[in-house]
Amino acid sequence: MSDKADHISMEASEWLIRLREAPDDRDLERRFIVWRDADPDHLRAWSEMQALFDLIGDVEARHPEYLVPASDPPPAYGASRLRRLWKGAAISAIAACLAILVGPALLLRMQADHMTAAGHLANIRLDDGSRIHLGPDSAIAVAYSVERRDVRLLKGQAWFEVHPDKSRPFRVRTDRISATALGTAFDVRMIGTDRSVAVGHGRVRIDESVRNDSRQAAPKAVLNAGDWIAAVSGKGIDKGHQASDLAGIWQSGSVIIRGRTVADAIEELRPWYKGRILLANDGVGAKRVTGIYRLSDPEEALRALVEPHGGSITRITSWLMIVS
Repeated sequence: MSDKADHISMEASEWLIRLREAPDDRDLERRFIVWRDADPDHLRAWSEMQALFDLIGDVEARHPEYLVPASDPPPAYGASRLRRLWKGAAISAIAACLAILVGPALLLRMQADHMTAAGHLANIRLDDGSRIHLGPDSAIAVAYSVERRDVRLLKGQAWFEVHPDKSRPFRVRTDRISATALGTAFDVRMIGTDRSVAVGHGRVRIDESVRNDSRQAAPKAVLNAGDWIAAVSGKGIDKGHQASDLAGIWQSGSVIIRGRTVADAIEELRPWYKGRILLANDGVGAKRVTGIYRLSDPEEALRALVEPHGGSITRITSWLMIVS
C-alpha cells in the first residue's frame, strides 16, 4: 500500500470513529460527506473501512470468548481522555487487522520469484525452456543450479511443462509434497489445506511422502498419465485415475467438484475472485456438492454452489462477498 493510500485509510478510520462517537452531530456529518465525495479513493477507503469494522463486530458477536474482561476495574479517566484512548485503540485494532491481511502477502512477495494476483494468470518460460502456467493468486520460487532444477510452489496452483534433461532433475515442492518430473506435463495444487499432483502426460515420481493434516503418510510412487494423488483435509491420502485431459482443467476456466463440501468448493473459487469470500453459515458449508463450475464468473459460481442448499450471498463493496 502506498503512502497516499495509507494516509487515506487512516483518515477513513478516523472519520468512522468520529461518526460513531457523535452520531447526531449534523455538522460533523456534512464535513464527512465533503471529504468522502472529494475523491473516489476516499469513497473506496470509506467502503472498505466500513466493511472491515462490520466484520470485527461480527466476530465479536459470534465469538464472545475473544473478548477478555479486565481483572481489575479500569482507572478513572475524564471523558476526553476516554475518547482519545478509544480512538487510539480502535485505530490500532483496524491497523492490526490490515496488517494481518497485508502481512502474509508481503512475506510471500519477498520469497517469490513469480506471483499472480487473484483472478490473474501468468505464463512463465524458464531458462531451460520449461514452461509454467501459474494460476491465480499463486506464487513460485525458482532455484536452478548446474545439478538441479528446483521450483517451490509457495501458494496456489501451477501447470508444469518440463523440458527433458536427465542430468538436471526437475523437482516441484510444496509444504507437504515433492515431485520429480520424468519428462512430462503435470499439475501441482495447494488449495485451502489440500495438496495434490495430477499428471497430464508422461510420468512424475513422488519423492517424499505426501502428508495430510493428521500427518498420515502415503508410500512413494510413480504417477502415469491420468494418475493423481492428494492429501485431502479430513479424508486422508487419496489416489486415483481420471481422463488425462482433466489434469489442470482450471486452465480452461472450469473446476470439477465431486462430492466435496460447499466449504471445500469455495476454496476452489477464492483465487479467482478479486476480493474475499467469507463463509458465515457452517450448515451450508457442510453440504455436499457435485458439478462443473465456471471460474470466469466466481460470483455466479458461488450462487450456484450455495443457493440450492438455502444459502444466500451478500455483496459488500467490490471486494467482499458473505455467504450466509
